Amino acid sequence: MTRPGLLTRPKRKNLLFPILCSVLLIIVLLLIIAEFRFVRRYTPVCVEGRSMLNTLQDGDWLYADGERTPCRGDIVIVDVRDFKNASGKNVFSENISFIVKRVIAEEGDTIFASGGKVFLRRAGEQDFFPLDEPYANGRTNDFDLVTVGEGELFVMGDNRRESDDSRRFGAVPASYVTGVVPQWSLDYKGAITGWENFRESIRDLF
Repeated sequence: MTRPGLLTRPKRKNLLFPILCSVLLIIVLLLIIAEFRFVRRYTPVCVEGRSMLNTLQDGDWLYADGERTPCRGDIVIVDVRDFKNASGKNVFSENISFIVKRVIAEEGDTIFASGGKVFLRRAGEQDFFPLDEPYANGRTNDFDLVTVGEGELFVMGDNRRESDDSRRFGAVPASYVTGVVPQWSLDYKGAITGWENFRESIRDLF
């Protein structure tokens, strides 16, 4: 009971909890939006085989950017399910859907290998020059002049002695490239591989 003439102060509501809830909700929504945009642009890819040693190991996970245009030197993911030779037969067996290779030459370029080195003449230029390939593992077998056709890419594996690539089946249509591996994906492939393996193990539980 209050004394006459005295007013009681209203109790202050504790606003800390609702503020924290609101901030947490905003963070969650932002993460969902970022994940949605990331998944739309980047595709996780698991490397199989030895053709990209020592740049990539069997079992490495990478993210491929589906919005980038491939250029010389880029590592790309190529969809080869409908890749046919001149006689109309599939170049790869049915159990191979995608390959991971490096773009060595683009449309209009001319390329050959001699003495274990790759030589390139860019489209519109007159002279050949030897490629500086610090990523190459082993000597490249010699092959004759190849001029890359319109809308095509000449691709090779970094492991030159164990790669099935454009030296055998020719240039690939650039439209078959489903993604370009960005440099940051290569730089952090260890963390990406750990994260994707963890996600795989979670999916296996369900």
